[in-house]
Amino acid sequence: MSVPLLVIGLALLVWALWSRVFRKATVNGPIVMTALGLLGGALLPAQAPLFLESKATLFFAEIVLAYLLFVDALEVRGSMRSHFTGVPARLLGIGLPLSLVLVLAVGLVLPLGLSIAVILAIACISVPADFSPETSLVRDERVPARVRRWLSIESGYNDGLVSPFLLGAVAFASAGSSSDAGRAFTVAAPAGLIAIAVGAVAGAAIGAAIRFADRRGWTEPQSMRIAFIAAPLVVFGLALMLQGNGFVAVFVAGVAVRLTRGTDVLVAAEIALLEDLSWLLNLLLWLAFGFASIILLSETYDWWPAIVLALVALTLGRFLPVLLALVGSEATAKERLFVAAMGPRGAASIVFGLIAANALPGEEGFLVLAATCMVVLGSVVLHGVAGPLMVRRLWPAKTAVR
Repeated sequence: MSVPLLVIGLALLVWALWSRVFRKATVNGPIVMTALGLLGGALLPAQAPLFLESKATLFFAEIVLAYLLFVDALEVRGSMRSHFTGVPARLLGIGLPLSLVLVLAVGLVLPLGLSIAVILAIACISVPADFSPETSLVRDERVPARVRRWLSIESGYNDGLVSPFLLGAVAFASAGSSSDAGRAFTVAAPAGLIAIAVGAVAGAAIGAAIRFADRRGWTEPQSMRIAFIAAPLVVFGLALMLQGNGFVAVFVAGVAVRLTRGTDVLVAAEIALLEDLSWLLNLLLWLAFGFASIILLSETYDWWPAIVLALVALTLGRFLPVLLALVGSEATAKERLFVAAMGPRGAASIVFGLIAANALPGEEGFLVLAATCMVVLGSVVLHGVAGPLMVRRLWPAKTAVR
């Protein structure tokens, strides 16, 4: 246990002490931690089982994603109704399905030697956008506020929309029966609606309770910060108990907390601990992912099918469907280009990959993990480096605050 602790501590110190230097060189935290994880995996292969314990890693990744979604939701402006109209509705209702269809079509048309269930699982893993690899993209004030809001809403809901298809693919591969896959889909499909209801009610209740206690002087600044740490855990656990999608519920709850709290912008001191904790967990996830990836990718395997699907998903699989979805929308040409190009894959893809790998039999689970590594590592490099450069190119006039 001492070796993993040493690796984690040294990696965090490297980022903490040279973070400004890395950022000036357009190298973000996930890139640094993934690179250190890759180095650690290459130098310490004997520690592989500690990082590849899939169920423990899955649980950790789920908690990380829940916190990241909650933090993002606290910063999303607009009512719940606005989340399902305009550009967000186009991204979720047109762009996301078209991306799934395109990646699935490429997997079926090309002679990749993969089963239909594995191709569908890989498509579900590679499509959801998630800004955990580069959170500054949705916080950089050079980017128009409405564009950041669109991207935050998309990343908050898309994993909930994709999860029924992933569970259906897993059920089909495990049982080999279309009826089992159909039953899995019908069970998973309402999970999004349940999540929205749970998130809205629980988030409003938590926000009202925070506001009530604060006005009566029952709490203290330190205790208030702890309340925001506890909120995502309560909502996530409640959603799972009621058979809802925990990630969608947490995102909706974050929006509800912000609206019910009674202030348009939450006091920075209230969520400072929450933001720091979510960022720390995010860094640890990328370190573990890098460590596991080098071990997995070092195995003898024909990688070209996973590489093909990963490249398609990260480029044309995102760019063309989103551009098509935004035709005739309120977004300007510059905004359409940015939204279409910016679709990082991170914690959501890792979580989906671990879910599929745990459920799929034998070699198929390994194939999905390999594809997940290709998609996420490719996104870390592509979006982590190109994203900030694209912001500077498209909106050079303003000075970034964060």
